[in-house]
Amino acid sequence: MSSLLDPAFLRRLGRLRLAVRRRFAGSSAGGRRSTRRGSSAEFAEHRPYYAGDDVRRIDWNAYARLEELVLRLFVAEEDLSLYLLIDRSASLGIGTPPKIELAKQVAAALGYVGLSGSERVSVHPFGDALDAPMAPTRGSKRIGALLRYLDAIEPRGDTDLANTVERFLARSPRPGLVAVISDFFDPGGFQRPLDRLLAQKFEPVLFQVLDREELDPTPGTDVELVDSETGQKVDVSLDARAIAAYRARLFAFFAELESYAKKRGLFYGRVDAEHALDDVVVGYLRQGAR
Repeated sequence: MSSLLDPAFLRRLGRLRLAVRRRFAGSSAGGRRSTRRGSSAEFAEHRPYYAGDDVRRIDWNAYARLEELVLRLFVAEEDLSLYLLIDRSASLGIGTPPKIELAKQVAAALGYVGLSGSERVSVHPFGDALDAPMAPTRGSKRIGALLRYLDAIEPRGDTDLANTVERFLARSPRPGLVAVISDFFDPGGFQRPLDRLLAQKFEPVLFQVLDREELDPTPGTDVELVDSETGQKVDVSLDARAIAAYRARLFAFFAELESYAKKRGLFYGRVDAEHALDDVVVGYLRQGAR
């Protein structure tokens, strides 16, 4: 994930923030953060000032030193919960680079922005079941821990998003933003589990990661295709007619996923040979800047 540490990419992330269209408990539409009038007012850290934030919370002493507007954050404040559901099934192990690396980079970029903005971030790898998560954490000092956790994820097993979502909800997380990062090649489909998240007041954002060969297979003679998750083998002839039929079904699937997201007001982005990771992630984050 060295590209995420590239200064040029980090500059693109800059002051961007997570885009949220729904309103969650403890959040506001403007600054997305409201102070709880509780007994605790312990200072936690600073975060950059964004248009719409309460100007009364600007730390003018810090501005004199840094020449940058920052807000004081307190332990008593509510924050946005960002849940990174990252597909680690065996199908993510294929590709050049492997799709799992693209998925990790998407997760790392979103997590970096979330932690830099003092949001609460957790990671939930999944395949046919939900793995032990990286527990919710916050603050820019935890970025290194996030990257180390993501680096350790290895692709294996089948995909079952419906089972994953049910197990995720069984942990009783508070409503927030759920970034689902996957190729979405799930025999059980995507609509029912995503509808479950919406019904429980979560906001899914969808990032689909794909390999170049999946978009445009190389024409050839007879080949043996092996399902990376089940091991099932099928003999096919990759002539022009077969490839045309394959691409028609593939792009119909893309259109179905995009239509689902559009009807429900959700973000959907594809990361593949035609859509650069940096552009897709920054495009999403720019919605939050607006």
